[in-house]
Order: sequence, then structure tokens, then C-alpha cells
Amino acid sequence: MINFKHPSAILRTLFCLLSAVILLLILSNNELLAPKLRANSSFKASRWRKDRLVIIPAIYQEIDWYKPSTWPNWLKNGLDMFNTSSSRPYDIYLYQRADPESKAPFNWPYCKNVHEEAGVYLKFIYDFYYDLPDRMLFIHGQPERHGLYPIEAAQCVRDDVYYTSVNNVWFQDRPWIAGKIDPVDNITVMYKCGVYLLSLFGFDGELQLNPKKVVPKDMSIFSILCCAQFYVRKERILHYTYEQWSTVYNASLQPYCTTPLDREILGTNLLRTFGSAMEILWHIILGFGPAVVPLPRAKTNTDLCHIFRSSCFGSLCGAYVTGIKPGSYD
Repeated sequence: MINFKHPSAILRTLFCLLSAVILLLILSNNELLAPKLRANSSFKASRWRKDRLVIIPAIYQEIDWYKPSTWPNWLKNGLDMFNTSSSRPYDIYLYQRADPESKAPFNWPYCKNVHEEAGVYLKFIYDFYYDLPDRMLFIHGQPERHGLYPIEAAQCVRDDVYYTSVNNVWFQDRPWIAGKIDPVDNITVMYKCGVYLLSLFGFDGELQLNPKKVVPKDMSIFSILCCAQFYVRKERILHYTYEQWSTVYNASLQPYCTTPLDREILGTNLLRTFGSAMEILWHIILGFGPAVVPLPRAKTNTDLCHIFRSSCFGSLCGAYVTGIKPGSYD
């Protein structure tokens, strides 16, 4: 029996009752708490194998979806339906851009067919920002068109590298004058789109793309390894917030980037402003590089051997970089 004449006995009793109430509240709310814990990425097991390279190809009509047996080996080697080996060097996450309902033979996750490869790349980041693979390779549907061995090159990247192009084609001193001109200010809409997209990532787009204040603005130049096929570690993507990536992804779903003049018309060969601008901006956004990148040269700080292991098949260490004349577009 509790002696209520002693204050210490009363305090002990109150403490025990309070502890019991707290325990009951925790137990009764366990079902409410569990989903919140599961929703937190730190409590979820990743869908990706640790440190396994994941390839995200931007495929549209480059393969015959009705005849998977005819798909290129590089694609089949990374898909479970063809290769179940646990020791394969990479996995492939495949989007299709033909059927929103993902019916056979397009029974793969759907991505709206916009802005060439940029639409797929942004869709993947939007879908998996909170559960990204450790290492990723974003490539075109025909990856060897702009590189010697882009898939093999990605497997030769040094461990301390967080972003690099896997192509060997060089764009030298190319101005932003391709495409339509906005009659309001006589500046090409692609330049204006580039400035706008950089602003969504927190950049001063004008300062980044035109640091020398060239007039007209779209005569400012860029020099890069083309063409939007790159290796990146998740840390670089996570440098930006989910809100920033979501804003850019949602911008990609709009009918135009900055003005109706750059409205994308599917099925035409017209320059696609959003996708073309993103092609030039990836090395700024994820590589933290300038608009004008120095030409890679052996035995300098731009040597590709600082990025790729030399004794690895497909390595760009020592590879010849092919040039494309200034102002030309493929």
C-alpha cells in the first residue's frame, strides 16, 4: 500500500503513471509512426546494388520494341530478362516513350517523349532523387555515335571522379546563335533558355554563359566535350535540392522554355531549344565547369588520364579527341 503521507512516494507513483501513459501512447500510435519512418529514405533499403553502375539510356525508336532479341548486346547485358548474372558490371533502367499505359511490348516505365535525351535524364532524377544509385551513366539510344566506347569508358572512371563526359568529340568555340531569334531583343531563344535553366539551379545564367559581357549576348561561346553522355555520382545530383530538380523537370513538360518561339514540334528536325540547351549545360550543372572548357591536353591538368584509368579497356586516357568546327551543328 502506498503511503501518501510521504512526498517521495507520491512522486514515484506519479512518475510510474506518466511512464505508463507515454508507453501506451507510443504503442497505440505505432501504426501511424511506421509509415512515416518507412517514407524516410534513411529507413528504406535501396533498390540499387551498392556501387553498381546504373545506365539510363534515352531510347525512343533506336530499337525494335517488338523484337527484343534484336536489341544491341550492351542493352541486353544490363537487363534481367536477358542477363541474370549477379556479377554483371552494370544494370540498366529502361524507359519507353511510346505508351503512357506501358502495355506490351512497351511494358517498361513511361517517360514523356520530350527534349531528346534531357527528358529521360530529368525523369530519372525526378523519380529516384531520394534513392539514387551510387554511380550512373546517362547515354543516348545509340551511345557509340559520339564516343569510342562510352559504356566501357564509364567503367574506367577513377574512384575520386564525380562527373565526366564519356565522349571524345569536342565542340570548340561554338556561339549560341543556333535556332530562332526572339524579335523582341534579337537574342536567340536557345541562349535565353540556357540562362533560364541555369537560374532554376541557382546560377546567375548571364554571368555564367557570358562572363566577358559579349554583345550581342548570344555571340558568347562554349567549348565542351559533346554530347550529353556522362558519368555522374549521386553526390553531384544531390548537390541540388529535390525542389530544384522538380522545378526543372516540370519546366521540361511545358510547351516551351521561355517563349512560344521555342515550342518543340515533335517529328521535325527543327532545333529543339530545351534539349539542346541542356546538352550544353550538364557540365556546368553537374561538373561545376565553365562554359568554355579547356581542350584536354596530355600532361596538363586537363589530361583525361586524371579522370580515366589508363590500363582499362575503353579508357579515354590517351584517347584522341576529335574536333568539330566552330559554329557547326550536327
